Amino acid sequence: MHRLARLAIGSIAVVALSACSSSPAGSSGAGSSGAGGDACAKSAAAGTVQAGVADFAFAPATVTAKVGDVITWTNAGPASHTVTVDSAPSCDTGSIASGSTGSLTFTAAGSYAFHCTIHPQMKGTVTVTG
Repeated sequence: MHRLARLAIGSIAVVALSACSSSPAGSSGAGSSGAGGDACAKSAAAGTVQAGVADFAFAPATVTAKVGDVITWTNAGPASHTVTVDSAPSCDTGSIASGSTGSLTFTAAGSYAFHCTIHPQMKGTVTVTG
């Protein structure tokens, strides 16, 4: 049964990633030297790279990951936050409540500036390597 579940999860991930990589790259280029556009997707998978949000700041402010890694932000502060890629607003964790997590998977190498849409002064960068 575990093998079937892994196969199903893997198939879903491949479909989701291929859908993202075939989308048109409508990037303004601001803050991204990667593919921009839809170079990432919201993820429900367990994070391979851990990051956090606390006291109205991302910690660390610069996150490094490899293509295909799942980056998970855990909100340790009292207010809700988002992680939204500047050059691809559709690449967004959605609201992350206190004590909750939000995750993104990047499908292309590059540097991606991000912010919290609720608190725009909160900023960070994801650096994705091949």
